[in-house]
Amino acid sequence: MKRYLLGIDVGTTGTKTLLFCEDGVLLGHAYRPYGLSTPQVGWSEQDPEDWWRAVVETVREVCSDPEIGRNVAAISLSLQGGTLAAVDAQGKPVRPAMVWNDARCTQEKEEFLKEVGPADYMYETTGWRLGNALLANEIRWMKNNEPENFEKTAQFLSVPDYVSLKMTGIAAVDLSDAGINQLIDIKTGRYDEKLLAFAGITEEKLPKLVRSGEVIGNLTEAAAEELGLSTDCVLVAGAHDQYAVALGAGACNAGDILIGSGTCWVVTAIGDESDFESGLAQSIAAVPGKWGSLWSLSSGGVCLEWLRRNLAVGPNGEQLGFDVINEEVAKRRAADHGLFFYPFAGQSSETVRFEKASFIGLDLSHDRFDIARAIMEGVAFQVVWKMASFKTKPSREGLKLAGGASKSTLWCQMVADIANLPVRIPEVADLACVGAAVLAGTGCGIYRDAEEGYERLAVRERVLMPDPERAKEYAALFEEYKAHARQLGTVYGL
Repeated sequence: MKRYLLGIDVGTTGTKTLLFCEDGVLLGHAYRPYGLSTPQVGWSEQDPEDWWRAVVETVREVCSDPEIGRNVAAISLSLQGGTLAAVDAQGKPVRPAMVWNDARCTQEKEEFLKEVGPADYMYETTGWRLGNALLANEIRWMKNNEPENFEKTAQFLSVPDYVSLKMTGIAAVDLSDAGINQLIDIKTGRYDEKLLAFAGITEEKLPKLVRSGEVIGNLTEAAAEELGLSTDCVLVAGAHDQYAVALGAGACNAGDILIGSGTCWVVTAIGDESDFESGLAQSIAAVPGKWGSLWSLSSGGVCLEWLRRNLAVGPNGEQLGFDVINEEVAKRRAADHGLFFYPFAGQSSETVRFEKASFIGLDLSHDRFDIARAIMEGVAFQVVWKMASFKTKPSREGLKLAGGASKSTLWCQMVADIANLPVRIPEVADLACVGAAVLAGTGCGIYRDAEEGYERLAVRERVLMPDPERAKEYAALFEEYKAHARQLGTVYGL
């Protein structure tokens, strides 16, 4: 009898579900979008029931064959982190969820600094910087501004524990997700008393802490009926979406580094130990015994979209396709001709950042495709430069690169040449769901470990090797890029 696995990605804008046979064959894919509401400036909210409806609908779609539904052995999740879902004693939301990108908690941030101490305490305890959102601040905000809802709340949950409660009756959050909630000490894997006191709650109102890959429990009869599955199916603790993507890309060992490219470019590095000295976001990784360091260039893909929207337009104002841009950019040279681009929210030195984007060396001879090349090189320079500050150094296997830019061989080759490392590109979409399926398979015992799960799910890679001559040229241009950036730091430095 064949067994099946479900990998589910509960994201910020929608939920994706992939169905795999235990031998690794992908059998089904489904997606349901949902929206964000912004009732006030700086607020970002969602209805937690939307997450559950999307899970139910996508699972039912991929498991429409009852025989498959009866033999799904395990489910695991990839999840948006840092989103607060406050529920009553019946598990029903008492208010809309406050999403991770909400920014209403400015007063609460100031209260933290006065009552708890320096912002470093938050980072050194949880691995994530103190900001104007995330659960510790948001729970405090509820206490300050919505005391009735605060009192009605039986459990203060996030996305993984809310879905876990709906599936198994047990609210449980994996440690890779719990750090960004800013209520635990990730070095001990326990709730932190100072942070709980600041939020104004006790541990009894919080979910059980588990490790990624740990079995949380079987589906309840109600959940099994709603999902069209069996109560023999188990929910396996999943992972924060960035770590699920890393696992789906095969980043299982120390030295594995994944560049996720999209609107935001994210670098996730897997190591044997934490790296608080770097100031990078720190998490317990999805793979047992491993840590993860994370850094993001929030404008990585935005910069090229800006170009397409404003400069790379056709005769009727339409945006040029990426295929046209790639074809023309391949004919150009930007850095070689002194044209450099510095992205929004970039790095002007090893310690100074700037929010404004800049071109240096723009000449009357340059056209929109020279500018496009400069943007692509500039994003690659920034990412490779920041990677140097990670304690985890790339293995000889090179870097992994996934997401939108992975479709551009040209852009990936720039990264390979600038980093002077092979770039490995997983040839599958929805890597977060793949990573979740790996966890489902290891948790229920189908796979021995994450590496076997990755191999069994047969994620093929294409590899781009650095061009030795081009890598040598880029090494000199990289130093020029850094020198200009340090000068920009005196203008835009923050």
